Amino acid sequence: MRKYLADAQVISEIETVRTALPTWVVSTAELVELAENAERAAVHSNLETLDRSRKLIVEVAEWQQKLSEWQGLDLSPRLKAELRILKATLDASMDEANGAAGELKLFD
Repeated sequence: MRKYLADAQVISEIETVRTALPTWVVSTAELVELAENAERAAVHSNLETLDRSRKLIVEVAEWQQKLSEWQGLDLSPRLKAELRILKATLDASMDEANGAAGELKLFD
């Protein structure tokens, strides 16, 4: 059986993504809800919430980049499949988060 040397490096870090993904998805959904509610009520969100939202977007973007880099490594087919699934989930989450960030003007 062929050895995929890069697997060990990725597996040692990917647990962070596996563990954090549910939290990121829930936080993203909450961010979208916050943006919709703020727009409807024409009110501003508190600064602490906005700061947490910015940090979420930055953190997920950093992991997206890392997953993209890992996809270029010589990895086992199973691990490549998992990376594609995780990356697709993060991409969808970021699309939602970026839309909400635009409505909230998080990065203006």
